[in-house]
Amino acid sequence: MGWVDKIPRAGKLFIGGLHALYQKPDLFEKAGISYILSVLDFDIYEAGAFKEYKHLHIKLDDDPNENLLQHFNECVEFIQQGLDSGGGVFVHCAMGKSRSATVCCAYLMQKYDISPEKALSQVCEGRPVAGPNPGFMEQLETYGHMLKAQDSTESQRIYDTWLNERYSGESWTWDRRWRESKL
Repeated sequence: MGWVDKIPRAGKLFIGGLHALYQKPDLFEKAGISYILSVLDFDIYEAGAFKEYKHLHIKLDDDPNENLLQHFNECVEFIQQGLDSGGGVFVHCAMGKSRSATVCCAYLMQKYDISPEKALSQVCEGRPVAGPNPGFMEQLETYGHMLKAQDSTESQRIYDTWLNERYSGESWTWDRRWRESKL
């Protein structure tokens, strides 16, 4: 694991933690990064910081009850725009583990028509510590169903059903519930 880890077979898509922005700007130049996607619950773009990059900031916490799914399409479009421009895209959260990995998985699922498990495996090839929390894994599974929907109406129905019926609870109950669902 490094400061800025490249996701294999995904062009110039990189993943990492918040500290890479402040500690290793030379790595961004070497990687040709021109787009930054931040998934954090606080603002880091104060006083014109990082103005040389095109950036998207999704404000939410690393909590399994957060609705990151509602932002997947916007994130996927941003990543694709950055890659299409010829620049590199750096996706980060605080530690480069859960939120950023979830967004990268959503991109890979949409772009390459793969399952959440295959997408996560690919992300982990570049960043072994990647691991979305159980709520985000559930959202990736829902996103997979949405991507396979016949049309936008069916996709919206899948999202609405998930939104209305989704589980919410304390973090430890999510972990237990997730482990039991995989038995």
